[in-house]
Amino acid sequence: MFFEIGILLILIISSIEDIRKKEILLWEIGTCGIVSVVRVLLDCTSGMFDPGMLALSVLPGAVLLVLALVTRQGIGFGDGLIILSMGPALGAWGIMAAVVTALFASSLFSGTLLILRRAGKKTKIAFMPFLALGSIVTMLGSFGWR
Repeated sequence: MFFEIGILLILIISSIEDIRKKEILLWEIGTCGIVSVVRVLLDCTSGMFDPGMLALSVLPGAVLLVLALVTRQGIGFGDGLIILSMGPALGAWGIMAAVVTALFASSLFSGTLLILRRAGKKTKIAFMPFLALGSIVTMLGSFGWR
C-alpha cells in the first residue's frame, strides 16, 4: 500500500498542475517511474516478479501514447507517460481499473458539460484529477490487487 499512496500523492499534485496549466511536469512522470522501478526491484528480490504482469501493467500507458499520436494530442502525451510510468507500481489490474474508472468519470463530467452547454467538442479538460479519483476508488476497492 506504500507505493500506491506515493503514486496517489504525485497524482494529487499533478492534478493541480493539470487543472491550472493543462500540463504534466517531467518530474511528476519521473517520480512515478522511480516508484515503479523500486516496486519492481522489490518484487524481484522477494520472488514475486512476474514479467507477464509487468507487461500488462504498462499496456494502458502504451495504448494512450499511441492514441495521443493518432489523435494529434487529443489525449495528451503527458497523460500516457504518467500512466505508463505508474503502471508497475499499481500492478496490472490496479492500473487498468484506475484508468477505466478515470475514463468513465471524465466521460460523465464531459457529457454533463456538453449537455449544459458549458463546453464544446474541442474543449480540453484535465485528466489527472480523474486519474487520481480512479486510483482512490481502485485502492479503496481492491486493497492489494497485483
